[in-house]
Amino acid sequence: MVGEDLVSLRGKLDELSHRLDARTQEFVQLGEFSDIHEALIGEIRQRHDKLRAKVDAAAGEGMSWDLVKAEFNRDHSSIFDDLLQIEERFDAEAMKQRDAIQK
Repeated sequence: MVGEDLVSLRGKLDELSHRLDARTQEFVQLGEFSDIHEALIGEIRQRHDKLRAKVDAAAGEGMSWDLVKAEFNRDHSSIFDDLLQIEERFDAEAMKQRDAIQK
């Protein structure tokens, strides 16, 4: 079960990483990636990296997977929620800019 849990947790981290990369690239290409946005994404990426390190350490140390999964779910959910908020903010700002240009 530990191996399956590890694969699942790493898969979720990989999905989050791909989403971060895709959204970052999208906003850079659209010219909508300010220093503030870069800092926010950087903070999310740091939290993501710490979570990945925690999962890898737990796998090597043979920690209780029930505890690891509980902490992972809490931290992953928090990181994902922060990413969603940033995406919504980016999208809202982009829509405002497009609307201003069209008027």
